Amino acid sequence: MGKESELGKDNKKKEKGEKDIHKGHRARLVNSATEAGLEAIGEIQAMECFLTYIFPRGDVNPLAHRLLSKFESFNNVIEASYEDLKSVKGINDRSAKMIRLFCEYFYYYTSMRIGKKYRVTSRNDLYDVVEDFLRLRTTEHLLLLAISPAHLITHKRMINMQNASEVGISTLELTNFITSSRACSFVVAHCHPYGRALPSPADEDSFEMIKRLCESCGVNLVDSLIICEDGIYSQCESEYVRDFGDISSLKKLTV
Repeated sequence: MGKESELGKDNKKKEKGEKDIHKGHRARLVNSATEAGLEAIGEIQAMECFLTYIFPRGDVNPLAHRLLSKFESFNNVIEASYEDLKSVKGINDRSAKMIRLFCEYFYYYTSMRIGKKYRVTSRNDLYDVVEDFLRLRTTEHLLLLAISPAHLITHKRMINMQNASEVGISTLELTNFITSSRACSFVVAHCHPYGRALPSPADEDSFEMIKRLCESCGVNLVDSLIICEDGIYSQCESEYVRDFGDISSLKKLTV
């Protein structure tokens, strides 16, 4: 009994020592990320640091390795679907939802950072706003912007088109947005998460409908923009207005 008691004490000491090591590892990891930046500590460590927000206790290093082994990169992990995340050992319903929320926090931060008082004094300012809101989206979204006579973005509306096969918004929705925002000028933009920013026939039909609506409401349509991996395409200009890569051969083309 005495030996068993001593063995039990040894096991408890061992468990306590492992917990202390893990606790110390977390503190060192956070300090390194804070002082040197996430890019300096490597992808595994960055993944670990991220997981500490979701799992307040325990060693998350094995889980970080499993996630990166399955999804290959940090961005693929946080963009993974709920179902795919749940397939990884150690990820339950809550943690899968928390990981999925990370991108939403990023988009929310971007939206709040721009805010209602963002001034658009040039076309490049407008392209910057659209890029901030839509470039990194992994599902199709539609963005509506109302601009005042003082060139301020006073109202915006983001519509998730995830379950739609093509961009579409009703005339009533557009009319309500334009009239409620009392817009002097109006901008509509949407993203094609993968592929090219060239307009589809459905995009062209929507553009014609939007032009007619703006004319009837007496609102200046600044542009209808499409953003994708290759750049930003202006439907008003019928060409790419911002290049994210080698798209010289695609300029002034339409589908």
